[in-house]
Amino acid sequence: MRYADLSQALARRGHSVDIFCILSEVGSAREEVVGNIRIHRYPAALEYRTPAFKAVRRRPLPLLRYAHWCRSIPADKFDFILFNQWPLAHIVLAPRSIRAKAAIDWCEFRTGSLFLLLQAYLPRLVPRNVANSLPLKTRLEGISGRSFDFLPSGILPDIYRSKPRSERQGVLYLGRVTEHKNLPLLLSAFEAVAAKGYGGHLRIAGDGPALPAIREWTKSSKIADRVDILGAVDEPAKVDLLANSELLLLTSRREGFPRVVAEAMASGLPVVTADYPENGAKEVVLQYRIGQVAHPTAEALSDAMLRAMEGWNTYSEAGALGSKSLDWEVLVNEFLQIANSVQRAA
Repeated sequence: MRYADLSQALARRGHSVDIFCILSEVGSAREEVVGNIRIHRYPAALEYRTPAFKAVRRRPLPLLRYAHWCRSIPADKFDFILFNQWPLAHIVLAPRSIRAKAAIDWCEFRTGSLFLLLQAYLPRLVPRNVANSLPLKTRLEGISGRSFDFLPSGILPDIYRSKPRSERQGVLYLGRVTEHKNLPLLLSAFEAVAAKGYGGHLRIAGDGPALPAIREWTKSSKIADRVDILGAVDEPAKVDLLANSELLLLTSRREGFPRVVAEAMASGLPVVTADYPENGAKEVVLQYRIGQVAHPTAEALSDAMLRAMEGWNTYSEAGALGSKSLDWEVLVNEFLQIANSVQRAA
């Protein structure tokens, strides 16, 4: 959604935008035009998200084919090129003519030895680099020796609404249901907070490959009747969930600046998240003071949820205030400054 929203904000300013991405969903069109936005999808990577080995998060062959396809992008047709950090290889293999007018948009920090090497090397290949959180900016600057710009994940605040706590109920998880989102810990944390007297429900909204396992796990819970697994939800339903819940709970092992946190801020919804090294959500929570960060155990997270509920009004107000700086209509000006500086230097 970061790139969809940014593209739409640019299109509203009269800019034309081309998106070159991996086609990983059955039924997606190879070419699609929406107003001033043209989407180009590489047509042979449906297996991209299903690695043969668990230790490898993506299949390397589709990744390399996509990177080779990106080399054919006609650089002379574009004033500015923005590389997403992932899947990394497309940056390494990009010709110099493309990298000369590009910036890399970094969304998360990885600690593995190969990732550390790439995070030190890749920023040197382009004129500008962008990080989606201030702590990520600091870490990448430290390892690469390059200066980074800060561009958070934006939203359109007018879409969301905030209700007083008296009209809210329940804990919410909203996002993809995948292994690294760590929902078994989330469910255990909710069981623990329920055992301490919390009387609300847990709602899990989202789809993904881990959803069947989560459904089975929930059946064995002592409080299964208080866990509502909603599956995929549309935008109006998502806005309602954010407005009607009293707490957002995230237990991901790794995140950048999750859009759902920005959406929670605009909805006045406090956030509790887990203190994993690669979980960028914790940095956002601390930066904007919108909730609690806890050690990744059910006991610690349940205590953090109770503390967040005690300070609910303070966290809610901080989120609403902080969300004003995340409006894409404001952030697009900062993006254009970065793009113009690269264009002038090319």
